[in-house]
Amino acid sequence: MALRTADEYRKGLRDGRKVFILGNQVDDVTEDPFIKVGVETGVFDFKMGHDPEMRDIAVTKDRETGEEISTYFDIPDNPEAVAKRFNLVGTACTYGEGAIPFVKDVGTDLINALTATTALMGNKTYQDRVDAYRKHCARNDLSMAGAVTDTKGDRSKSPCEQDSPDYYLRVVDETEDEIIVSGTKAHITASAYCDEIIVIPTRNLSEDEKEYAIAFAIPMNTPGIVQICRPNFRYEDKYHFPTPAPRRGHVEALVVFDNVRVPKERVFMNGETQFAQALAYAFTAFHRFTAVSYKIPIIERMTGLGMLIADANGIETASHVREIFNNMIKYVETTKALAQAAISKPENFLNSGYYVADRLTANIAKLFFASNFHEFVRDIQDLCGGLLVTQPTYQDWQNKDLRPYLEKSLGGGNGYNAEERLKLMSYAHHMVASDFHGWHEVCTIHAEGSFAAQKMMMGLEAPMEMYKDKAREMIGSTKK
Repeated sequence: MALRTADEYRKGLRDGRKVFILGNQVDDVTEDPFIKVGVETGVFDFKMGHDPEMRDIAVTKDRETGEEISTYFDIPDNPEAVAKRFNLVGTACTYGEGAIPFVKDVGTDLINALTATTALMGNKTYQDRVDAYRKHCARNDLSMAGAVTDTKGDRSKSPCEQDSPDYYLRVVDETEDEIIVSGTKAHITASAYCDEIIVIPTRNLSEDEKEYAIAFAIPMNTPGIVQICRPNFRYEDKYHFPTPAPRRGHVEALVVFDNVRVPKERVFMNGETQFAQALAYAFTAFHRFTAVSYKIPIIERMTGLGMLIADANGIETASHVREIFNNMIKYVETTKALAQAAISKPENFLNSGYYVADRLTANIAKLFFASNFHEFVRDIQDLCGGLLVTQPTYQDWQNKDLRPYLEKSLGGGNGYNAEERLKLMSYAHHMVASDFHGWHEVCTIHAEGSFAAQKMMMGLEAPMEMYKDKAREMIGSTKK
C-alpha cells in the first residue's frame, strides 16, 4: 500500500478516533470546519509522491523490497542524508503552499532518534522493534504525530514530585504482552489527523522514575486516547479575500492517555532512565534542523509580501523602507547561510552510525531565526500601516453598494487598484495580525525547543577548549 493517495489518507482518518474541539466531539476530522485546515495541509505529503515533478524528491525505494516509499522514511545512515532531508522539507513547505504538511516529518525525526538511541543502548530487541516500525509506517505510507512535551505541572519539581501523576506520562501497569500508560502530552501538532502517535520522554529522569522512561508508538484511534484540540482559523474564511492558494496551517491538541494499552512490540524504551535524556537529545538533533529547513521558505514568502505591500503603499523608495528591506534580507539570508553551514558538516550522531546536521550550527540557526522573528514581523507591520487591522472585509467588498466607495478610496501606488491592495493587506493580516499569527509567533519561540534549550545545546556543543587553546597560544600559557 506504499504511496497512498490524498483520498486514501483522508479515508484512513475516519477510524473512530476520539477528538474534541470547542467542547464538542468530532465525528469526522476531515469535515470539521476547523480541523480540516490541517487535514488539507497534511494532504500535500501524499500529493507529492504522485506528482511527476516532485517524485525525485518525494519518492525513494524500500531497501529490502524495492517498493516505492516516501523519502521521509529514508534511513539517515550516510552523510548525504542531511542535505537530502533539507531539500525534502523545504520543498514540502513550498509545495504545501506556504505550510509544511507536518504529518510525516516530526514522526520520522522521532523514528530516526529512536533508531540512533536504541543503537547507543545496544538493545537488540528495541532496535528490531524500531526497525519493524519504520518498515510498517513506510510500507503503509502512514502519517505520524510526535508526543514529546508533557504538561509538566510545577517545573521546579521532578515527575515523581508533582501534585498530579498525570503531569507526566507514565506506565501504570504491565503484563507479559503489554504496558498500560496514563498521563497527558501537550502541544501536539497535527495529531488529530495523523494515523499514529509516537511517544518519548521529554527530559532526563532519575533512577527512581523508571515508570516515566517510556517510548512507544500506537494508532491514533487506540482506546483511551482523547484529543482536545484548539482551532487556529477556519478553512472556510469569509473575512479575508480569496487567494489562488488557500490559507494553510495546523491544529494543536492536548492528548490524554487514559489507561491506554500498548503492545510490547510497539515499546522502544521501558524503564531505562539513563537513556531518557539521550533520546530527547537525539530527537532535537534531528528535529531542530527540520525546523530551520521549513522556516526558510516561509520567511522568504513573508519578505516578498512585505516588499509588495511597500510597492502598493508607494513607499518602496523611502530611505527608512530601504533600511527595512535590508534588515529583512539580512534575516532571511543569514538563516539560509546558517542552514547551509549545518548541512556542510554532517556528523555521525554520538557515533551511532546515523547522521544529523552539525548540531552547534543547527542550534545557532534555530536560535537566530526565533530570536529575530518578532522584529521581522514588526517590520512587515510597519510597512503595512494601520490598514493592516482596520481594512474592510471581503464581505464588504462583495456588497454592491459598498464596493464603489472602496474602489475609489483604497487604491494605492504603482498602479495597484483597490482590490489588489486589499488582497495584499488581507493576506498580510492573516500572516502578521491574526489569531493564526499569534499561534505562529508563540510556536516560533517554543516549537522545536525554547531559546534556553538552544542556548544550552550551544554551550554543550561549542569547542570551548579550542577557543581557550587559541588564547593560550597567544600568551604562551600552558596552564589548563
